[in-house]
Amino acid sequence: MTATLDTRRPARRGRVTVLVVAILSVAIVLYAVPAYLVPDVDSRVGIREDVPFHLPFLVVHAATAGIALLVGPFQFFASIRRNHPKVHRVIGCVYLLAGVLPGSISGIVVAVLTTAGPIPLVTFVLLDVFWFYSALRAYRAVRARDFASHQRWMLRNFAATFAAVNLRVYLGLFIAVQLPLLDGYYGGDFEPLFDLAYTAAVVSSIVLNLAFMEIYLRRKATRGTLEPTT
Repeated sequence: MTATLDTRRPARRGRVTVLVVAILSVAIVLYAVPAYLVPDVDSRVGIREDVPFHLPFLVVHAATAGIALLVGPFQFFASIRRNHPKVHRVIGCVYLLAGVLPGSISGIVVAVLTTAGPIPLVTFVLLDVFWFYSALRAYRAVRARDFASHQRWMLRNFAATFAAVNLRVYLGLFIAVQLPLLDGYYGGDFEPLFDLAYTAAVVSSIVLNLAFMEIYLRRKATRGTLEPTT
């Protein structure tokens, strides 16, 4: 009885985690992506006016990253993997070919052209390189039928994808904690407050996501399995 309970509790936590991740991912796609697809996007996002292709690449990046974030969580539903392997493969192909591949390549261009400063530039470039690399490793692993390695690299890859969600959460948090300093330290100027919050949110969302996933994978490895969560 105890062994059964010990098995069921992690499985239940895993199902809840995947469900929460899916809900948050869909919510961020619906909230954030449309803002990049409307005609006046350049009035609300920092666009380099001296680079004509900045806006088109930003739109492509937002749309394809949105696809990755939208379909990504459904790769980790074990019930789909077990009962509908063809659906799982289709989801994976859409995630990689329509989401991560174009999203990471366009993301490098967008990162290099960012107006947010050198720290977000370097951080976003490194993220996009890792996003592409981890997808390639996952693809090679599944082609070699090394499913354990494939799952590990896909988890790392989606941790990078999910940084888009945590970025918005941390941004709101870092803005909120600085608001008492707006009139005094910032002299009533919201722009430098936002810039600092944005930089901190970019770095935190990426570093913490990837670090959390590595800790998770190492703990799973010591327990001997990395099997399904839902």
